[in-house]
Amino acid sequence: MKSWQDLGFEIEITKDLSPTLRLLQSLDPEKPYGESMHHSGGASIETTHLYGSVARDVLQKTDNPHFMVVGLGLGYIEMNIAREALLAGKTVGLITSYEAISELREFFFDWLHGKVENLLPEVASIYDQALKHVLKGTEIPENELKSFLRKHFQSASDIHGAMTAEMTFLSRYHGFFYDAYSSKTHPHLWEENFLNRLLLESAESQCSLSTYAVKGTLKRALKANGFAVIEREGFFTKRGSTLGVRS
Repeated sequence: MKSWQDLGFEIEITKDLSPTLRLLQSLDPEKPYGESMHHSGGASIETTHLYGSVARDVLQKTDNPHFMVVGLGLGYIEMNIAREALLAGKTVGLITSYEAISELREFFFDWLHGKVENLLPEVASIYDQALKHVLKGTEIPENELKSFLRKHFQSASDIHGAMTAEMTFLSRYHGFFYDAYSSKTHPHLWEENFLNRLLLESAESQCSLSTYAVKGTLKRALKANGFAVIEREGFFTKRGSTLGVRS
């Protein structure tokens, strides 16, 4: 069984006490430390700020919506979608999640399906902690949220690998949660041509895209595809974030 260190990560406890992952080695020669999946100000709070609130809005406007998540990570976004659906008493038609690191896909699937014998205790406990933070302030039982997500991820292959530049999109989506690592780590995901094709081929007529990033390529692609671009306040000390809405 593999540890977080075997995958090249270390655990970071953020200021809201929720866990995140940080790369052990920097991929940016200008930075001495590896990139983190979340802001140190709070992994769970940041996810709700950027994605949970948008999931809530999509669920209010659309019956049985489809969501695309780019960057499974620890599954915070998927848990946020499930939480908002359960709070609203709504169903979700599809959650398509992408994650380049195969072990993260396997870890999340095994944890979700209770196959803890496949996980080191220190690995399983991080997912348990994340879930507790996502459900904080609600009365949703942990097993109810996990059961909701198990219906969407019935087999390990339901969590998809890395997005490629030439990929075929599986559906049309009402909500995109674009949480990929930065362009220095996965440059093609932030190229304007790819973003244009993503929106042209897989965005529903009524659709929202949310991301932590503020990038010119993304804003141009959103505008070219009929989205109103809203530059939101960034989380904690971040300078901004982006929301695209087409209605």
